Amino acid sequence: MKKLVLSVALFSWGCFQAQVSIEGVYLQSGAFFGASKGSIADFQTLAPQSVLLHQDLSAYQSYPFFNLSFPGQSQSLSVGLKMGKMPNATLRLGLMHTNQNNALSTGGSYTESFRIDTLTSSQTGDQFFVDSFSTHSYNATYSQEQLRLDASLIFRYKADKRWSFFGGIGANFGLSYNCVTNIHHHVSPYGDFGGMYMFNDMLFDSGTHEQETFENKGGFGFGVYAPLGIDFQVGKKREFWMPVHLYMELRPGFNINQIAGLGTSFSAGNFSNIGLRFQIK
Repeated sequence: MKKLVLSVALFSWGCFQAQVSIEGVYLQSGAFFGASKGSIADFQTLAPQSVLLHQDLSAYQSYPFFNLSFPGQSQSLSVGLKMGKMPNATLRLGLMHTNQNNALSTGGSYTESFRIDTLTSSQTGDQFFVDSFSTHSYNATYSQEQLRLDASLIFRYKADKRWSFFGGIGANFGLSYNCVTNIHHHVSPYGDFGGMYMFNDMLFDSGTHEQETFENKGGFGFGVYAPLGIDFQVGKKREFWMPVHLYMELRPGFNINQIAGLGTSFSAGNFSNIGLRFQIK
């Protein structure tokens, strides 16, 4: 029985070796564009000890979308495999690291006016009121990093030309770590611009600022996408440059994050990547 199992295993490995060969190595980096809206209730769950989020926030008007930084950034290393039965297809297998600066985010603000002085005319006795205002704003973000296994099947058009095009389908799955919830509260005596400077960690000297940071447990992430790209072969005559390719790839799709203690978060969008391919065969 053992000999039979060993024979089948060796035969399968031989078939695999005969039908699959390494096509190239892929290096790419990119950013994710898509909304990642959360709610106050979400962040009260993520940060139950927060003082800032448990004050009365009923006067705050939520921002429709205030995030000025990319919700996600990624880097990946993959190996491309050619399969004998599908000569026009390439199976890419590799690892992808994502830094999700704003896997979830929410925020709001309100402006209040108040009287700071009353001026009285010495001639007519008329009074003139001097008013000022202040803007109160808060911002909460949940960030995490993930290491994912990434696989995609792509089909090339005009693969033998200097310029080629490709498309296909892909998916990835991985675990989260370095999960952190950040909460900011800022009061500006002269108003602000929707808290822009606060969200990018750039604070004016005026006003007051409070911040809370809480660590969270890790979860997992899953994504499905459709890679679409254009590939350029750097050299056509010199041997040194012939295997080198530059490419640009779009990955429209959706992303699901399982956040510990909160459940799943869904976001649709697009990863825009630039990459370097070293062709072996």
